[in-house]
Amino acid sequence: MKKITIAMIAVALSISSAMLAASDGHGGQPGAFREVKLGGRPAAMGGAFTAVAYGGIGWLYNPAGISQLRKTDVALSYRVMDLDRRLGYAAITFPAREGASIGLSWIHAGTASLEARDVQGNLISGEDIASNQNLVGVTFGKTFIPQLAFGGRVFYVQHNIGNINAYSVGADFGFQGRFDLSKTAFGGIVPSAQVGLVVENIGATYKWTTSNYWQTLGQEQGSTFDEKFPVNYRLGGALVRPGFGILAADVEMNSASIVKTHFGAEYQLYQELVLRTGLDDLHPTFGFGLYKEIDKFALFIDLAYLMDKVGEGDDFLMSLDLMF
Repeated sequence: MKKITIAMIAVALSISSAMLAASDGHGGQPGAFREVKLGGRPAAMGGAFTAVAYGGIGWLYNPAGISQLRKTDVALSYRVMDLDRRLGYAAITFPAREGASIGLSWIHAGTASLEARDVQGNLISGEDIASNQNLVGVTFGKTFIPQLAFGGRVFYVQHNIGNINAYSVGADFGFQGRFDLSKTAFGGIVPSAQVGLVVENIGATYKWTTSNYWQTLGQEQGSTFDEKFPVNYRLGGALVRPGFGILAADVEMNSASIVKTHFGAEYQLYQELVLRTGLDDLHPTFGFGLYKEIDKFALFIDLAYLMDKVGEGDDFLMSLDLMF
C-alpha cells in the first residue's frame, strides 16, 4: 500500500530546506530560502548590503532602505542553481510623500522533486514530492530626519511539499542611519557613512498538518507539528564616496546561534560601469553593474559570480532594475 510515513515527510521538509540554502549555512531551517543571496548588486558585494539597501532589492536587506528611492522602481531576477534549485523575485516600489516609500514584493523558491517511498523504503512509481515556497510582502520605509530612516515589512509565506501546505505571517523591521562626514578630518576621502540594523522573521511559524495527505491515501492518520522561523539579526556599516565607490561590512546572527560575516566593495569605473567584489562568509564573490538612461527611464543590469562553497558548483546571478 502506498504510504509515506510522518518521519519521511519530516525528512523531506528538512532536505528541501537544506538543498535550497545549503551554501548559506541556514539549510534545514524554515525560511532558509530567505538567506540565499538575491540581487546581482548585493550578491556581488558578498551580501554586505544592510547599510546600503538601495535600489529595487534594498527591501530584502533592510526595509528602511526603500525610503531612499525618489522614483518608481521595478525589479526582477530569476536564478537557476545547481542541485535543481531555483529562486527568483519580482518587486515594485513607489515613492510616497515626505520621504516615504511603499513596496510590494514576491519571492519564489523551489527544488527538484523528492522521491516518495513506502514504509519499507521502496520507491513509489509515479509519486514525487515537489517543494515550492512563496513569500509575498508589503514594505514601508520613511526618512524621519535626513540622518534617520525606519522601515518595516509584513509578509505572508507559504510552503508546499508533497501536497502538504503550511503557511505563516511574519514581520521584519529595519533602521538606517546616514551621516555627513564632509566636515570631518576624513571628509575629503569619505564624505558620508551609513549604518543599518535589521531584525527578521518576527512571529513566523509554520504549522504542518499531515492528516489531509493521509486521507488521500485512504488512511486515517496524521500529525501536527510547528516549525518556528529563527529570528535573524543583521548589523552593517558602509563608507560611501559618491561617484567613486563603497566599502561595506555586515555581521549577522540568528536565534539558532549561526553567525556569518559579509564584506563588499564597489568601484565606479565609469558612469555606466561599476565593478564589485566581496566575501560572503569568507567565500569570494565578484560582479559588475551596467547603467543606462533612456529618456525618463534608467535601466540597471547587475551580474554576480559566486564561487563554489560546498561542492555545488559556481553560480551566476543576474538582476534587472527599471527606474522611472
